[in-house]
Amino acid sequence: MFQKNTFSIFILLFVSTFGFTQTENTLENQFDEVYSRSNNYQEFKVVKRADLNSLKKSTLDSIEVYKTALVQMQDELESQQIELGLIQTNLKETNEKLQNTEQRENEISFLGIQTSKVAYNSIVWTVIILLVLILFFFIYKFRNSNEVTRDTKTKLEELEKEFELHRQRALEREQQLNRKLLDEINKNK
Repeated sequence: MFQKNTFSIFILLFVSTFGFTQTENTLENQFDEVYSRSNNYQEFKVVKRADLNSLKKSTLDSIEVYKTALVQMQDELESQQIELGLIQTNLKETNEKLQNTEQRENEISFLGIQTSKVAYNSIVWTVIILLVLILFFFIYKFRNSNEVTRDTKTKLEELEKEFELHRQRALEREQQLNRKLLDEINKNK
């Protein structure tokens, strides 16, 4: 937008200057022409009023064109400053949004608390390592308990076998004693 308007202002200035050079010459040429056509009187130059008025009109027209161009340039400059202000405001808002987005991307809501990804990863890995250690502890305890249980079962089986043997022996002894008793009873009868 700035380049387009600046370009149009330069074209306007070029056309106005070119227009004066085509029809009435440049101001410098007009001053030179008035000076050369003027007469000398003692140490003064006498200039015809018509030439002076023509020069004055050309000068004022040129000044008016330059003033118009200057006003257009100032208006353009003001509009560009306003546009620059808007762009800077948009840039500031965009940067704030970017920072918020980066912050949101680098943070995770963990148990309702905003934490950074690094802290979240640390917490997660700490929990995982802790769970693995607890798992190994329980595996160790299970193996020990299982070993104790196996040993106890083995001892229980041995005790049951011994008890069974003892019971059978006791039963045999009882039977023998009963036979002896019966034999004795039979003898005594």
